Amino acid sequence: VLLVQQQQQRQEETSVVKSKHREWKLWDEMNVSEQHESLKRLAPYVTNMGKTLGLKKSTVHTMRDSNGAQVPKYDIHKFGSGGHHMLCGPQPPNCNFLSFGIRDDPSFDIELAEKWNCRGFAGDPSVTHPSKLHDLVTFHNLALTTTRSNEQKLDDQNDWWYTSLPSVRHLLRLQHMDFVKIDCEGCEIAMTRDILIEDPEFLLNVGQISIETHVSREWIDNDEELYYFALLFPLLEEAGLELMWSDVFSCSQRHEKKGCVPQLLEWGFPCGPGPARKVWRSCQDML
Repeated sequence: VLLVQQQQQRQEETSVVKSKHREWKLWDEMNVSEQHESLKRLAPYVTNMGKTLGLKKSTVHTMRDSNGAQVPKYDIHKFGSGGHHMLCGPQPPNCNFLSFGIRDDPSFDIELAEKWNCRGFAGDPSVTHPSKLHDLVTFHNLALTTTRSNEQKLDDQNDWWYTSLPSVRHLLRLQHMDFVKIDCEGCEIAMTRDILIEDPEFLLNVGQISIETHVSREWIDNDEELYYFALLFPLLEEAGLELMWSDVFSCSQRHEKKGCVPQLLEWGFPCGPGPARKVWRSCQDML
């Protein structure tokens, strides 16, 4: 009986993991032709987002009122002293949030707890903080999964514990997450893969997501990584989430100089130095 159980366990471990999403497959589930067609299908989503982002810094996206005038969709509030982490008001009742990639600046998490009385779960594997950042916010030495080791991991000889956003939601038994903030290099690419594998309805249960994306070859250097990055936009659209605020800016120069995969340039997504080679634009913040 023990041998049979061990054999079954080995078979389960070596079996192909499949997507739980009704429409989108995992990259390894598809043959080469299907992979090619999926990238073609995703191209318009990336192009549309690229047009919306443009090259503008700190842009509040608008809609038109009954008179045709452009007005902001919601009030935008900045939280924290470092970086651009925006959220839409008004304050929701009994709010909660997940926050990953806080590094040495937990000001976003602390301010969100103090001003809006939000209960938070914050994580970062590369730094040490007290287990309680605030009476309402706990800190954990956890990394979100990536498609490959990011710069912080390569510089850190310590072992990291990895998790995924769907796993954290399951652990905390959260039916709804008011805010999700991720600012960790590469985790935004693996996030879509994790959603397909673990919880296709994850984004449907998110009120707002503040996300920093990185698109130079440091993070997107092959078709599989491009696929999972591009998949972010139809999944956000499927969940009914709209772009409220964005900022296009330069990553570090050592990352920018690695350039971008040609598809991103063909699809018109902000990446690389631009035609005049003056405005570097391979990092984006989006709410």
